[in-house]
Amino acid sequence: MTRSTRREFAQVLAPLFTRLAARGAAGPPPVRPKPDVSLAQEFPRSTVKAISPDGKKLCLEDWGVPGYPLRVLEAETWRQVYTGRFQSRAQGVGFFADSQTLLVEALASSGNGVCGVGKGHCAHQKVVIDLRTDDRSERVLAIDVGKGETYWPLSPGVLLDAHFVTKPYWTTETLALVEFPGFRELMRAPYANIPREPKHPKGGLERSEFGFGISDDRTTLAYSFDHTLLCRRAADLRVLWSRQVEPGLNAYQVRVSAHGDRVAAAIADSPFAYEQRASYISVYDGGTGADIAHLPRSGIDGIALSADGDMIAAVTREPGGKGAAVPTAHIYDVLSGQELASVTHDRIKNGRHQFLEAVCDVTFTSDGRYMVTSGMATKVWKVGGV
Repeated sequence: MTRSTRREFAQVLAPLFTRLAARGAAGPPPVRPKPDVSLAQEFPRSTVKAISPDGKKLCLEDWGVPGYPLRVLEAETWRQVYTGRFQSRAQGVGFFADSQTLLVEALASSGNGVCGVGKGHCAHQKVVIDLRTDDRSERVLAIDVGKGETYWPLSPGVLLDAHFVTKPYWTTETLALVEFPGFRELMRAPYANIPREPKHPKGGLERSEFGFGISDDRTTLAYSFDHTLLCRRAADLRVLWSRQVEPGLNAYQVRVSAHGDRVAAAIADSPFAYEQRASYISVYDGGTGADIAHLPRSGIDGIALSADGDMIAAVTREPGGKGAAVPTAHIYDVLSGQELASVTHDRIKNGRHQFLEAVCDVTFTSDGRYMVTSGMATKVWKVGGV
């Protein structure tokens, strides 16, 4: 891959700075009051796998416990309402729109023996759990080598299915709505709304698909492919809008506000912060794709929109002395770009595993009460005064 010059990057970012200047000429937007952010609860050696659409439940994986059990807790009381283990570590977990049913995806053995060992053959285990009754509905689907499916829970009994192939390079081909547990297809649409860009794999692998976000109410989804941002309505997969990202840049993180009103994208020239020479966060109108704000900040390590879409959190890895990394979540006002607050998630000492251990994501709950930072541990922050 050829290196771009500073002049080329200046040309790429010139339209962005022109828009920022025009916004400044119209007068600075009003600044919202700074929120009061305080630690409400901490869960060591646990990672958040999903947060319910109503913001009242957290699903945690206790990765330090044999069998990687999942548990669901009520926010505020932190009372446990469910715990369970599966044949293997859960690969995907998500709540349906009712916040009462949970989808868990894991690998399963379709024969004798453990998956991948002995006479067994690997398959995908899909389990839907009713948290009110502990009832489970389950399907086991065979794995098709070179192909795959990724699922997101929508309304109870309906899944969003993204079908991909891995050869000659990773490409998501279609989206579909399917029933559960019968997997009857309700409708299908191409993943890309324009012809895909040609790939030139280097070393047999080239990723051109990155961020994927879905609103808490399960009405709006947005994602990136090649150099395109695309937003769809979940109910019928209709395209709401699409935008092209500047040449040389990609949308590596894509997030949608609780009710689909706003879409945020972390755009940069590299997926690694230490390599970046150009990066910013853009916020768009969820219905039209119109520009709302551009923040000259890096959000490559994780971003999240508040429930009303007026605040955005971005994770960065700050230096902590003696080679330590300090994952930190900064909260900004979307319109003014002013930093309102920041919290330190953890301090990761220098070492060969630091790059992975310092990974941290951030999420706001849909009721606006909490912000959650999660990596090797999980911290829940109370957000008050907003």
